[in-house]
Parts: sequence; C-alpha cells; structure tokens
Amino acid sequence: MLVAIVIGIVKVIRHDKQFRNVQEEVGHIHRHITDTERHIYQEINQVRVNFDRYTEEFRRDLHSYVDSRVDKLDQKLSGTSKPILKD
Repeated sequence: MLVAIVIGIVKVIRHDKQFRNVQEEVGHIHRHITDTERHIYQEINQVRVNFDRYTEEFRRDLHSYVDSRVDKLDQKLSGTSKPILKD
C-alpha cells in the first residue's frame, strides 16, 4: 500500500510540474499574441495617417492646379490677369 501511495504522490508531483510548464507556455503565447496585435494596430494606424496625409496633399495640389487652369482660362477669355477664384 505504501508503494501505491508513493507512486501516486510522484505522479501528482509530475502532473503538477507539467501543468505549471503548460501555464508558462500559455502565458508566453498570450504575451506574444498581445504584442503582435499591438504591433498590427500600430501599423494600421501608421498606414491610415500616411494615407490621410497623402490624400490631403493630393487634394491641395489638385485644388491649386485647377485654380491655375481656371485663372489661365479666365485670362484668355477676358484678356485680364485678374483671377476668378479667391481663397
């Protein structure tokens, strides 16, 4: 009977050690997932900021180009150098 108790205790200790190792691995995996998720959201935010900056610059350039074309057309049609559009 004593042998069965010792074998049972050894198995319990072994399973407890395995359980702790699994808990540590799950903790590492959880931290890795959290870090990766944070990194992905940072990348998405940076892409969004870059896209917003690019579209705003493109809008300003396009607006400027259209204004200059309209001013040139107005000059040709009216023979003056007075621009039509004012900011």
